[in-house]
Amino acid sequence: MKAFRFRLESLLHLRNLTRERCLKEYAYAITERRREEERCEELADRLAKIEISVATRREEGISGHDQDIFLASIDHAKEALGKQREATRQALAEEERKRISYLKSDMDEKTLLRLKERRKEEHQRDQETKEERALEDMIGVRYSLISPTEISYETA
Repeated sequence: MKAFRFRLESLLHLRNLTRERCLKEYAYAITERRREEERCEELADRLAKIEISVATRREEGISGHDQDIFLASIDHAKEALGKQREATRQALAEEERKRISYLKSDMDEKTLLRLKERRKEEHQRDQETKEERALEDMIGVRYSLISPTEISYETA
């Protein structure tokens, strides 16, 4: 039987490499998004602590100058939190793009693998058919060699 050779093997290899690269990029995007979310949580905790600190100071009595410093600190923390939330949204969008890219490359590779399997099955069927024909020809040749002599004996 003739060995199966898939002509698009190099393309299959390239798609596999592309899928692996996309998977790594997707994993990195997930990691980045998680970091951004953690940073966002840290800033939210920091803002909450500052607000609690200001509330306790107000109960004790706080000077106007100190209150201005705390309010500026709260404004700064809110601004940083807003920027971090935007960075988190961007990281989430990037993660989604990488996920879609990975799924597309995975689908492309699987499509080519299915094609390879179909072609391999076709090749095996063709080779089996050729072998059967070759056997039939050999049997036919042997039968035709035997058959005329048997016919000559029977007619005589």
